[in-house]
Amino acid sequence: MTGPGTMGPEPPLAMLAELTHRCPLRCPYCSNPLELERRGQELDTAAWRRVLDQAAELGVLQVHFSGGEPTARPDLEDLVEHAAGLGLYTNLITAGVLLDETRVGRLVAAGLDHVQLSIQDSEPASSDRIGGYEGGYRRKIEAAGWIRAAGLPLTLNSPVHRHNIEHLETIIDLAVEFGAERIEVAHVQYYGWGLKSEPR
Repeated sequence: MTGPGTMGPEPPLAMLAELTHRCPLRCPYCSNPLELERRGQELDTAAWRRVLDQAAELGVLQVHFSGGEPTARPDLEDLVEHAAGLGLYTNLITAGVLLDETRVGRLVAAGLDHVQLSIQDSEPASSDRIGGYEGGYRRKIEAAGWIRAAGLPLTLNSPVHRHNIEHLETIIDLAVEFGAERIEVAHVQYYGWGLKSEPR
Protein backbone atom coordinates (compact mmCIF):
# COMPACT_ATOMS: atom_id res chain seq x y z
CA MET A 1 0.00 0.00 0.00
CA THR A 2 1.03 3.59 -0.50
CA GLY A 3 0.14 6.62 1.52
CA PRO A 4 1.57 9.71 3.23
CA GLY A 5 5.22 9.16 3.98
CA THR A 6 5.47 5.96 1.97
CA MET A 7 7.00 5.40 -1.42
CA GLY A 8 4.97 4.04 -4.29
CA PRO A 9 5.86 0.80 -6.07
CA GLU A 10 8.88 0.86 -8.33
CA PRO A 11 8.11 0.77 -12.06
CA PRO A 12 8.60 -2.63 -13.73
CA LEU A 13 12.07 -3.07 -15.17
CA ALA A 14 11.00 -5.09 -18.20
CA MET A 15 8.01 -6.16 -20.23
CA LEU A 16 7.55 -9.56 -21.89
CA ALA A 17 5.66 -8.94 -25.14
CA GLU A 18 4.17 -12.23 -26.36
CA LEU A 19 3.41 -11.12 -29.90
CA THR A 20 1.92 -14.39 -31.13
CA HIS A 21 1.18 -17.97 -30.13
CA ARG A 22 2.20 -19.21 -33.60
CA CYS A 23 5.38 -21.29 -33.73
CA PRO A 24 6.77 -23.83 -36.21
CA LEU A 25 8.26 -25.93 -33.39
CA ARG A 26 6.34 -28.53 -31.39
CA CYS A 27 8.25 -28.72 -28.12
CA PRO A 28 6.32 -30.98 -25.69
CA TYR A 29 7.17 -28.66 -22.77
CA CYS A 30 5.73 -25.62 -24.56
CA SER A 31 4.14 -23.08 -22.23
CA ASN A 32 1.63 -21.85 -24.79
CA PRO A 33 -1.95 -22.25 -23.57
CA LEU A 34 -4.22 -24.97 -24.91
CA GLU A 35 -6.57 -22.47 -26.52
CA LEU A 36 -4.17 -20.68 -28.85
CA GLU A 37 -5.07 -17.27 -30.18
CA ARG A 38 -5.36 -17.35 -33.94
CA ARG A 39 -3.51 -14.88 -36.14
CA GLY A 40 -6.65 -12.84 -36.69
CA GLN A 41 -7.08 -12.43 -32.93
CA GLU A 42 -3.56 -11.18 -32.23
CA LEU A 43 -3.03 -7.55 -31.30
CA ASP A 44 -2.29 -5.62 -34.48
CA THR A 45 0.67 -3.33 -35.03
CA ALA A 46 -1.11 -0.20 -33.85
CA ALA A 47 -2.25 -1.87 -30.64
CA TRP A 48 1.25 -3.13 -29.85
CA ARG A 49 2.63 0.37 -30.50
CA ARG A 50 0.20 1.71 -27.90
CA VAL A 51 1.27 -1.01 -25.46
CA LEU A 52 4.91 -0.02 -25.97
CA ASP A 53 4.05 3.64 -25.50
CA GLN A 54 2.30 2.84 -22.22
CA ALA A 55 5.18 0.65 -21.06
CA ALA A 56 7.66 3.48 -21.64
CA GLU A 57 5.38 5.90 -19.78
CA LEU A 58 5.32 3.50 -16.82
CA GLY A 59 9.11 3.55 -16.69
CA VAL A 60 9.79 0.16 -18.28
CA LEU A 61 13.40 -0.02 -19.52
CA GLN A 62 13.45 -3.27 -21.50
CA VAL A 63 11.08 -5.10 -23.82
CA HIS A 64 11.48 -8.78 -24.59
CA PHE A 65 9.76 -9.77 -27.84
CA SER A 66 8.57 -13.34 -27.48
CA GLY A 67 5.81 -15.74 -28.46
CA GLY A 68 5.21 -18.37 -29.69
CA GLU A 69 7.73 -17.39 -32.28
CA PRO A 70 7.92 -13.59 -32.65
CA THR A 71 9.62 -13.77 -36.06
CA ALA A 72 6.33 -15.15 -37.40
CA ARG A 73 5.10 -11.54 -37.19
CA PRO A 74 5.91 -9.58 -40.37
CA ASP A 75 5.70 -6.34 -38.37
CA LEU A 76 8.43 -7.34 -35.91
CA GLU A 77 10.91 -4.84 -37.38
CA ASP A 78 8.34 -2.06 -37.05
CA LEU A 79 7.72 -2.92 -33.39
CA VAL A 80 11.44 -3.12 -32.65
CA GLU A 81 11.96 0.26 -34.29
CA HIS A 82 9.09 1.79 -32.32
CA ALA A 83 10.42 0.40 -29.04
CA ALA A 84 13.95 1.58 -29.80
CA GLY A 85 12.58 5.04 -30.61
CA LEU A 86 11.07 5.13 -27.13
CA GLY A 87 14.47 4.40 -25.62
CA LEU A 88 13.63 0.82 -24.66
CA TYR A 89 16.29 -1.90 -24.69
CA THR A 90 15.03 -4.51 -27.16
CA ASN A 91 15.59 -8.25 -26.84
CA LEU A 92 14.36 -10.89 -29.29
CA ILE A 93 13.55 -14.31 -27.81
CA THR A 94 13.50 -16.71 -30.76
CA ALA A 95 13.92 -20.29 -31.91
CA GLY A 96 15.80 -18.84 -34.89
CA VAL A 97 14.41 -21.23 -37.50
CA LEU A 98 12.48 -18.52 -39.40
CA LEU A 99 15.41 -16.09 -39.52
CA ASP A 100 17.66 -15.46 -42.49
CA GLU A 101 20.65 -13.17 -42.87
CA THR A 102 18.61 -10.45 -44.55
CA ARG A 103 16.06 -10.30 -41.77
CA VAL A 104 18.73 -10.21 -39.10
CA GLY A 105 20.12 -7.19 -40.90
CA ARG A 106 16.70 -5.52 -40.97
CA LEU A 107 16.24 -6.12 -37.24
CA VAL A 108 19.64 -4.61 -36.51
CA ALA A 109 18.75 -1.59 -38.64
CA ALA A 110 15.48 -1.27 -36.70
CA GLY A 111 17.43 -0.99 -33.45
CA LEU A 112 17.47 -4.51 -31.99
CA ASP A 113 19.88 -4.71 -29.03
CA HIS A 114 20.10 -8.41 -28.17
CA VAL A 115 18.98 -11.92 -29.21
CA GLN A 116 18.16 -14.89 -27.01
CA LEU A 117 18.30 -18.04 -29.13
CA SER A 118 16.80 -21.30 -27.90
CA ILE A 119 18.31 -24.69 -28.60
CA GLN A 120 16.83 -28.06 -27.69
CA ASP A 121 20.04 -30.14 -27.59
CA SER A 122 23.66 -30.17 -28.72
CA GLU A 123 23.07 -33.20 -30.94
CA PRO A 124 21.31 -32.42 -34.25
CA ALA A 125 18.98 -35.45 -34.37
CA SER A 126 17.93 -35.09 -30.75
CA SER A 127 17.45 -31.33 -31.10
CA ASP A 128 15.19 -31.78 -34.12
CA ARG A 129 13.22 -34.56 -32.43
CA ILE A 130 12.61 -32.57 -29.24
CA GLY A 131 11.63 -29.45 -31.19
CA GLY A 132 9.52 -31.39 -33.68
CA TYR A 133 11.15 -29.50 -36.54
CA GLU A 134 13.31 -31.29 -39.09
CA GLY A 135 16.44 -29.32 -39.93
CA GLY A 136 15.88 -27.00 -36.98
CA TYR A 137 19.33 -27.57 -35.47
CA ARG A 138 21.04 -26.61 -38.73
CA ARG A 139 18.94 -23.46 -39.01
CA LYS A 140 19.78 -22.50 -35.43
CA ILE A 141 23.50 -22.85 -36.17
CA GLU A 142 23.06 -20.58 -39.19
CA ALA A 143 21.01 -18.07 -37.19
CA ALA A 144 23.66 -17.90 -34.47
CA GLY A 145 26.28 -17.11 -37.10
CA TRP A 146 24.20 -14.32 -38.65
CA ILE A 147 23.41 -12.85 -35.24
CA ARG A 148 27.04 -12.71 -34.16
CA ALA A 149 28.22 -11.49 -37.58
CA ALA A 150 25.75 -8.62 -37.23
CA GLY A 151 27.42 -7.65 -33.96
CA LEU A 152 24.45 -8.48 -31.74
CA PRO A 153 25.04 -9.86 -28.24
CA LEU A 154 23.76 -13.45 -28.03
CA THR A 155 22.30 -15.48 -25.17
CA LEU A 156 21.82 -19.20 -25.68
CA ASN A 157 18.77 -20.61 -23.92
CA SER A 158 18.52 -24.35 -23.35
CA PRO A 159 15.57 -25.94 -21.55
CA VAL A 160 16.86 -29.09 -19.83
CA HIS A 161 15.00 -32.30 -19.05
CA ARG A 162 15.64 -36.04 -19.00
CA HIS A 163 16.22 -36.23 -22.77
CA ASN A 164 19.12 -33.75 -22.84
CA ILE A 165 20.36 -33.17 -19.28
CA GLU A 166 23.32 -35.49 -19.87
CA HIS A 167 24.42 -33.24 -22.75
CA LEU A 168 24.57 -30.06 -20.66
CA GLU A 169 28.35 -29.88 -20.85
CA THR A 170 28.33 -30.06 -24.65
CA ILE A 171 25.47 -27.54 -24.75
CA ILE A 172 27.71 -25.15 -22.82
CA ASP A 173 30.54 -25.91 -25.26
CA LEU A 174 28.15 -25.10 -28.11
CA ALA A 175 27.33 -21.74 -26.53
CA VAL A 176 31.05 -20.95 -26.45
CA GLU A 177 31.37 -22.06 -30.09
CA PHE A 178 28.43 -19.80 -31.02
CA GLY A 179 30.16 -16.84 -29.37
CA ALA A 180 27.31 -16.45 -26.91
CA GLU A 181 27.99 -13.96 -24.13
CA ARG A 182 25.79 -15.82 -21.68
CA ILE A 183 23.82 -19.05 -21.39
CA GLU A 184 20.48 -19.58 -19.72
CA VAL A 185 19.71 -23.11 -18.52
CA ALA A 186 15.96 -23.42 -18.01
CA HIS A 187 14.30 -26.19 -16.02
CA VAL A 188 11.12 -27.15 -17.82
CA GLN A 189 7.71 -27.50 -16.22
CA TYR A 190 6.04 -30.20 -18.28
CA TYR A 191 2.42 -29.56 -19.21
CA GLY A 192 2.17 -31.63 -22.38
CA TRP A 193 0.42 -28.75 -24.13
CA GLY A 194 2.73 -29.03 -27.13
CA LEU A 195 1.21 -32.45 -27.81
CA LYS A 196 -2.40 -31.37 -27.28
CA SER A 197 -2.41 -27.99 -29.00
CA GLU A 198 -3.90 -27.81 -32.47
CA PRO A 199 -1.48 -27.08 -35.33
CA ARG A 200 -0.35 -23.46 -35.24
